[in-house]
Amino acid sequence: MVAVIDNKLVFGREQVLTSTQASKNFGEARRRARREPQFVSDRNDGIDTVIVGFDEFEAMAVELEQLREERLHAIAAARLAQGDADSNRKGIPFSDTVGRERFEAMLEAEATDPISDEELFE
Repeated sequence: MVAVIDNKLVFGREQVLTSTQASKNFGEARRRARREPQFVSDRNDGIDTVIVGFDEFEAMAVELEQLREERLHAIAAARLAQGDADSNRKGIPFSDTVGRERFEAMLEAEATDPISDEELFE
């Protein structure tokens, strides 16, 4: 198990392997990593590598992506709120943001769309 206290990782001594131990007994290091992360140390540099099981890595990656999305949404919401609060704010026409040519192509595609908005959003 790994904990974070004061922005530092905290883990047990039994989770630390030397690089020599890790290379000579990689199969054992992999087995142990499925239970809890293994920290590989180099004599001079301290811990420089972590071996972690795929399930834990996947969970960390998914959680990190969710946190990134939440952060992006929070930033967008704050900017929208800031813009809404600004009485001098001026809107930008959509056609200006995508360009006149693309906007006209979008209007043309919409005009030839076989499904009306009413049907689509019933």
